[in-house]
Amino acid sequence: IADYLGARFGKRQALSILVTAVATAAVLPYIALQFRALTQAWGIIASSSPSATVSQEATGLIVAIVLALFTILFGARRMDGRERHQGMMSAVALESLVKLLAFVCVALLALLYLRRPEVSSTVDWSSQSLGRVDLSADFFTRTLISAFAIICLPRQFHVMVVEAQENTHARFARWVFPLYLLLIIVLVVPVNLAGSHLAAAYQGATISPDTYVQWFPGALDNPWVSLIAFVGGISAATGMVIVATVSLAIMLTNEVAVPVMIRSKAEAGTALLALGNHLRRVRQVTIVLILIAAWFVSRELHRIPWLSEIGFMSFLAAAQLAPGLLAGLYWRRAHGLAVTTGLLAGLALWFYCLVLPALLNADSALLLNGPFGLEILRPQALGGWEGPGRLSYAAILSLGVNALLMAGLSGILRPSAADMRQAAVFMDPQSR
Repeated sequence: IADYLGARFGKRQALSILVTAVATAAVLPYIALQFRALTQAWGIIASSSPSATVSQEATGLIVAIVLALFTILFGARRMDGRERHQGMMSAVALESLVKLLAFVCVALLALLYLRRPEVSSTVDWSSQSLGRVDLSADFFTRTLISAFAIICLPRQFHVMVVEAQENTHARFARWVFPLYLLLIIVLVVPVNLAGSHLAAAYQGATISPDTYVQWFPGALDNPWVSLIAFVGGISAATGMVIVATVSLAIMLTNEVAVPVMIRSKAEAGTALLALGNHLRRVRQVTIVLILIAAWFVSRELHRIPWLSEIGFMSFLAAAQLAPGLLAGLYWRRAHGLAVTTGLLAGLALWFYCLVLPALLNADSALLLNGPFGLEILRPQALGGWEGPGRLSYAAILSLGVNALLMAGLSGILRPSAADMRQAAVFMDPQSR
């Protein structure tokens, strides 16, 4: 995605580097989320009490090391000029089936639990919000940034664009994939109903709904389904981490490491010819550094109780690429400097309005009084406006300013010859 945006808007290397920075900001919380999920799952498996915990730091570090080995094995064992990894894609396909089968097993166990006479007679079905649609600002915000994430998350773009081959069954996949997601959504319902009912029986213990899939079978003393759920969780998280890390490592090596290596060896022709021999090692080191950085991010985000909050934080960072990506596809006049300016502003507002409040204590002077005592600059109330919710507030500000700056500056700035040439290459079929 960094290569595409940089090439589309006048072959701007600075824009490619900025897109890589945005992708890094989006991917690190996303991988940290997977670390948190795996740590929670292992804590439930390893403890006899649902409220007991194990050393999360040690578990998270072990997970990072193991995933680094798997990622190097599947994504950086050999170099391909087209950046395609058939083995990795086969592994992702397999983990998708394993995840679905594990989810089916847990959902069937939940249905059997709900059919018990002593349970069905005590479940307060009227308290469940299954039949209510809450069209709030938060609902529309989550829907919008989730839609953007489908095309803007580096791993999504990598799978859809980079890994696509001539014999790809796109017409078949565009039906199977939504059906797969719909089935996952349907399976969530019985698991949530059964998990919330059973969790209410544990007085004094706080059971997070994020852990229902893993915790519920163990609470019913069903070790086989508990093991299946654990394997499914490992499979799901491993597949997501591998693809996300590989796609980010490709961008970091292509946009940052390789230009630095070329400039440092520009006068040594022999060393420049041997650059390809070192690229695989550089990418492997980059993968390890990404996962270590994600582990540190997971430690810093410990104040966020819900996995979904971390996920939407990552989604909103990736969504900052949407204005430039859509403009590059449909608007010939879009200017590279305008896209760069919008991205910088959107990323800064994302960090200031959403990430910073999650990192600081609730009684922080910056959150309560703003920088230098200027309440009008408080991260959660810029300009005195608090918005309909924290996520909606950050999304409206960051995406709105991003899109307005891109559109406004594109209308003011005059496109260069490189801008017009690249726009013709990408938007005029006859010029290819």
